[in-house]
Amino acid sequence: MDEGMIFVLTILFLFVLPITFVGIWTSHKRDMLKLNGQLSTSEKANYENEIASIKKRLEVLEAIVTDKRYQLDSEIAELQKSDRVQ
Repeated sequence: MDEGMIFVLTILFLFVLPITFVGIWTSHKRDMLKLNGQLSTSEKANYENEIASIKKRLEVLEAIVTDKRYQLDSEIAELQKSDRVQ
C-alpha cells in the first residue's frame, strides 16, 4: 500500500468511524427516551382509568352499605346469632 492510502485509512479509523458510531448511539438513546416518555404517558392513562374504576366500585359499595335494607339484614343476622348463643 502506498502512504496516501495508509493515511486515508488512518483518518477513517481514528476520526470518521468513531464520530459515526457516536452519532448512531446518541440517536438511538434519543429515540429510546422518546419511547419511554410515551410509555410513561400510557401508564399514567392506565392508572387514571384504574382509579376511576375503583372510585365507581367504591360508590356502589357505599350505596349498598348505607342502604336501609342492608342495615336491616345485618341487624337480623346479629339477632339470629345472639339467639343461637343463648
